[in-house]
Amino acid sequence: MKKIAYSKAATKALRKMQPKRAAAIVARVEAFANGESVDLKKLQGSEFFRIRVGQDRVIIDDQTMQVLVIKAGPRGDIYNE
Repeated sequence: MKKIAYSKAATKALRKMQPKRAAAIVARVEAFANGESVDLKKLQGSEFFRIRVGQDRVIIDDQTMQVLVIKAGPRGDIYNE
């Protein structure tokens, strides 16, 4: 199992979400860290990956033994920087 770390922006976004949506995102990230199959896709022009959780997206950096959650939020807003 890989360790999971959340950025300050991801933590803030998860706190603002409804508890059920936030729990689904955390569960999906934990499933990925445990090696389970998730809807994972590499982002173009970046070293980051995205995990799809319903209408929400999670941007992660899959480092060697740690998963860093960079951003989490609705599909339309997550890719804008």
